[in-house]
Amino acid sequence: MPYTGIQYVTIPRFQSIGTVAGQQISAALAGQTSVEAALKAAQDYAAREMTRVGYPK
Repeated sequence: MPYTGIQYVTIPRFQSIGTVAGQQISAALAGQTSVEAALKAAQDYAAREMTRVGYPK
């Protein structure tokens, strides 16, 4: 059974991390980058932003 409901996470920068990850996946699907490079770029951005705002606590 698929999950239904809303997605809400109280982590600073969650929305921007999702946006960047989506952009990277779109670039991979369009053939502008490899899947591996897109995933690494998204992960690097997420790690950088989370560290910048003080996570993990």
